[in-house]
Amino acid sequence: MAPGFFFILTKILIYMPRFLFYTVIAYFIFRWLDGLFKAGKQSKRHTTTSRRTKSTFSKDVGEYVDYEEVQDDEK
Repeated sequence: MAPGFFFILTKILIYMPRFLFYTVIAYFIFRWLDGLFKAGKQSKRHTTTSRRTKSTFSKDVGEYVDYEEVQDDEK
């Protein structure tokens, strides 16, 4: 084997853990920032949906109907 192969292998073994460490740190920072911005959007969305839930109909209008399927007996 050529001496250049071992040189490249040692560089990979030295720099790969550092690369993985920075990648994991960047991933967690991204998730943290994403959570911060989603929390802000959820609070804004919650206030707009709370206004929409007010209905102009009273609760006495309509009723829930439960049904069962009826099988036809064909002979």
